[in-house]
Amino acid sequence: MRWCSVALALAVGAVPLVAHGNEPAERVAIQRRKYNLAHEVRLSLGVMPLDPYQKGWSGSVGYTLHLTDFVAWELLQVGGALLTSSSLREKLVNELGVPPEDFAAPRLFVTTGIELTPFYGKQTLLNRNIAHQALLFGLHAGVFFGDRGNLGDTFADPRPVVGAGLGYRFFLGELTSVRADVRYFLAFRRAVRPGESFELDDALMLNLSFSLNLWRDDA
Repeated sequence: MRWCSVALALAVGAVPLVAHGNEPAERVAIQRRKYNLAHEVRLSLGVMPLDPYQKGWSGSVGYTLHLTDFVAWELLQVGGALLTSSSLREKLVNELGVPPEDFAAPRLFVTTGIELTPFYGKQTLLNRNIAHQALLFGLHAGVFFGDRGNLGDTFADPRPVVGAGLGYRFFLGELTSVRADVRYFLAFRRAVRPGESFELDDALMLNLSFSLNLWRDDA
């Protein structure tokens, strides 16, 4: 009788172990990305809301190498800005004698940077189509060249810059996408006031871009 009790106790204790071992594995609903970028060539148009004295309309071209789905290197972005002056700036320069150099906004720029894309997702559009999109962050550095009238003097006014950016990409297909970017830069330029070695300017760039995904590896 004692052996029967021991056997019954062992059988009861083994039931949870057997049930635990037969539990199905945890299911994960994560899917692979449908669109994988490789070599991105980008054409951008944007605005530069600089300050109350000047505004800029910018255009640029860029090339980005996508190392993985999450990390990309924007090797180069080159662009320029068409600057417009406000009536306040003209009054300060013409009537109060403020040097035009004080308002030398960026006219040309060359930057590079690292971009991270931790967020990728898809949504249904009108319950018919699926929209693929991504959110990206970037750290950038480069050179701005201040507007000095003629091109030679502009290249003689280089300003090292560092900045950060936030972007949103909407995929149109395997080879094309559009993206919107906001980038904020701090620029170091030679001081125009006596007793100062440099001055710190800031610049905000708002861009809308069309991108081509070239030489994509389908393997």
